[in-house]
Amino acid sequence: TKSEEKDQMDMIGKFGVGFYSSFMVAREIHIHTRSYRKSSKGYLWKSKGGAEYTIEELSKDTRGTRIEVLLKKEESEYLEKYRVKHIISRHSKFVPFPLYLEGEKIDNKEAIWTQPKSSLKEQDYNEFFKFFDNTPDNPESYLHLSSDAPVQFNSVLFVPRASHEMPGIFKSEPGVDLYCKKVLIQKGSRDILPEYFRFIKGVIDSEDIPLNISRETIQNNLMIDKIRKHILKKLFDHFTESKDKEREKYLKIWKNFGKHFKEGLTQDFENREKLAGLLLFHSSRKTKDEYIDLKEYVNGMGENQEYIYYITGFDIDMLAKNPALEAFKKKDIEVLFLTEPLDEIAVDHLREFDGKQFKMAESADIQLDDEKENENKEKKEENEQYKKDVDNFVGYLKTIYGDKVAEVKVSKRLVDSPCILVRSGDGPSIQMEKIIKMTNQDYNFAQKVFEINPDNALIKEMVRIHTLKADASELKNMALQLLDNMMIREGIIDNIDEVVPRIQDIMLNAARSFQG
Repeated sequence: TKSEEKDQMDMIGKFGVGFYSSFMVAREIHIHTRSYRKSSKGYLWKSKGGAEYTIEELSKDTRGTRIEVLLKKEESEYLEKYRVKHIISRHSKFVPFPLYLEGEKIDNKEAIWTQPKSSLKEQDYNEFFKFFDNTPDNPESYLHLSSDAPVQFNSVLFVPRASHEMPGIFKSEPGVDLYCKKVLIQKGSRDILPEYFRFIKGVIDSEDIPLNISRETIQNNLMIDKIRKHILKKLFDHFTESKDKEREKYLKIWKNFGKHFKEGLTQDFENREKLAGLLLFHSSRKTKDEYIDLKEYVNGMGENQEYIYYITGFDIDMLAKNPALEAFKKKDIEVLFLTEPLDEIAVDHLREFDGKQFKMAESADIQLDDEKENENKEKKEENEQYKKDVDNFVGYLKTIYGDKVAEVKVSKRLVDSPCILVRSGDGPSIQMEKIIKMTNQDYNFAQKVFEINPDNALIKEMVRIHTLKADASELKNMALQLLDNMMIREGIIDNIDEVVPRIQDIMLNAARSFQG
C-alpha cells in the first residue's frame, strides 16, 4: 500500500540504504545500543523489515552498538568468513577507521583523494594505485582533482602502463569507482565517464551524491552531470599537456590507448575536436618511429594548401613508396599515413580539423596545382603528335581493360612511376575494402581509375608499339600486366593463374629479343 511504501522510504531515510539492504538477506535484525552519556539507558530495536519495528529498554552496561542479523535459511553464505571479508574489502576498504572480522584486521588503505595534493608525493600515488588495481606496476600518469563548486567532489584517476584489451575479442570494464563519503556506491561506473575512457582507473568521491542512488538516477543526476563535465575537461587538458610537453610519456599512452581516442571520435560529437587534438599519425616527412599531431600538420601546411592529405595502408615502408606520393614529395606537401583501420574510420567521422578538410591522396580528383599541367603543355607544343599518340593509346587501354577499371586517363600526379590506380568518388580505401571483403566474401571491390604517366620510359615504348602495330599480342600482354601489377601492389589480385603465364610469356619475348 501507499502507506507501507511511505513507511519504508522513511526507514531508508533514517537508517540509510546500506543498513536497509540487510533485509534482503535477513529475516530479522536486532540492534543493541547505548549512548556515551552517563545517564543514558540501553535500548533494543527490532524489525523484520516491514513497516513496523519495536523499541524497548535494554540492560547494557557499556556504550556502543551491536547489530545482530538473523539470516534467512537460504542466505547462509553470509555466515562464511570469506564472503563477509570480500564484501568489506570491496565496499569499505577506504573507511577511516579499523575493521575487524573474527579478531582479524581487514587491510584497508588511506583515501588519498581526500588529502591535499601538497602533502602527497609520487610514491604515495604509485602505492595507492598498486593497492587499488591489485597490480605490481606503477601507473603511467595520474590526475588528482578536488572541487567545491559547482559541485563538491574529490578524485584521483590513473592511466595504467598497459592495456589488457583484445580488440574484437575482449573489452575491459570501466575502471572508475563512484564513492560517497569513502563508501563504494558503484563499482566500475558506466555513467561517470564515456565508454572510450574505460581504461582509466580510479575513484570519484562526492558527499553530494546520496548513498541510495540507483543506476537510473545516476544517469539523470545533475550533480553527476556536473562532475562528469568537470572531469572530462581536466582529462583532456591532462592528455593535451602530456602530448605537448612530455611527448615520450604520451607516446606510451598513445600506443596503449590511442585506439580509445579514435573510438571516441565515432561516439562523442561534443568532444570530437578535443579528441582529434590527441591523435597521432606517421607521415611522409617523419621516420618510422616519429609521429605528428593534427595541429602540427596544419601549422606546417603551405600557404595555398587546402586539404589535410592522407593515405591508407598497413605497412609504413610500402606507403612511403606509393606512386601517389610522387607529386606530393615534389611539392614538399606532407601526407599522413593511416596504418590502422580505426584511423580511417576516425578521419571519416572527423571530416575536418581546424577548418581544413581531409582528402585521400589516392583520390582521382587530386589537383595540387597547375605546374604539372604547364609542363605537359610545353611538351605538347613541342610534340603534338605524341599527344595524339598518347590519347589513342589511352583509348586502346580502355578497350583492353573494359569494366576492370572505371576510367583510363593521363595522370597529372605521377613523376617517375608508369601508372597508378586511384579511388574514384568518395568510397572506402583499398585497405578498408579488404576488411569488408574479409567479413563478406561476396563483396566486389569498387572500380578504380587507372592513370598513366606519358613521360615514363615504359609508357613511351608502349605508345610507340601501339603506333606501329596496335593489335600486337605483345602489347596486349604488357597492357594487361601493367594493370595487374597495380592490382598485385594493392593486394586485390584475383586472377593469379592468368598473371604468372603472362609474365613468363613477356620474359620469353624479352629473352628472344636479346642480341648480346
